[in-house]
Amino acid sequence: MTQQQRTKLTTVTIVQTAFLGDVLLTLPMAAAIKQSMPWAHVRLITTPAAATFVQGLDVVDEVIAFDKRGKHAGWKGMKAFAQFMRCDAHAVIVPHHSMRTSMLVRLMQPTWSCTFRTAWSRWFCTETIPYPAALHDADRHLRLASVLTGELRTKEELGPISLSTPADMHAVARLLDERGVRKPYVVVAPGSVWPTKRWPIPHSNALAGLLADRLQRVVVLGEIALAGSIPERTNVVDLCGQTSLREAAAVIAGATVVVCNDSAPLHLATLQHIPVVAVFGPTVPEFGFGPFGDRSRVVEEAALACRPCSPHGTASCPLGTHACMENIEPIRVLNAMNEIVEFV
Repeated sequence: MTQQQRTKLTTVTIVQTAFLGDVLLTLPMAAAIKQSMPWAHVRLITTPAAATFVQGLDVVDEVIAFDKRGKHAGWKGMKAFAQFMRCDAHAVIVPHHSMRTSMLVRLMQPTWSCTFRTAWSRWFCTETIPYPAALHDADRHLRLASVLTGELRTKEELGPISLSTPADMHAVARLLDERGVRKPYVVVAPGSVWPTKRWPIPHSNALAGLLADRLQRVVVLGEIALAGSIPERTNVVDLCGQTSLREAAAVIAGATVVVCNDSAPLHLATLQHIPVVAVFGPTVPEFGFGPFGDRSRVVEEAALACRPCSPHGTASCPLGTHACMENIEPIRVLNAMNEIVEFV
């Protein structure tokens, strides 16, 4: 694409309706487009849940929810949505691989479009590129963006991405003040949508205790189902179920280091350039969803022959042992944290 052709593209639409973690990892791509094409209106089509998170952030100009399981379900709903979007869909980038997304893009009839050669939408896009499986997922997306912008950027050079609004940060400051939390503090996020991806709660409890014994303040974040599972003690504050996801991002933004699983808090930390120690069990960082940056570490049972057992995690361990997580002792995680920030 020539610069003259590029300047005629006044709107760039990113279509990503996968899991929230996938959506988060498209945000560096959006930032790269905004930096390289400041005249363009950058918008994101995503799920209603992800739209709620991204709406109001500076990284995109507009967020539109595609309710693929609700009012936009089925051919009729999809066609109506596509017709609504068609009027100014000049350029479309499609990191999502699904058939439903490919049909949506076809109905939108963009002037220019790009996707991976492994995606269903390859049949309808004007340009395709090989799927760079060996890269981090954010860098895969940036490869797509480079076809449009003519500039290949990396997730690291784009700088931290703010994932909270001033209102979120104000709400978090008030909440932390009410709970007596002062900086510096460590965030422990033991949850995950997939049970097998959760580091066992007793291990999280023990790690929180080790940190508290070293006079470190610990803030625990997670879904409401975990509330009360980590007993509060001096210097340990459990905020499970008490923040929105974007408020959780604001809490993470103020942390010295974050301990989490292969889950959304990992991306909330790394995108904001916050040090992170990630505990991996059924999945592996080589899938492209691990932490990045010099101040990140992965703790895993690399020698287990059964790993990886799933691309996303499962409801229960196929072998019934959950050894990939059970075998990771809290002291190993503390040692990994000490490689980033000294706690001893």
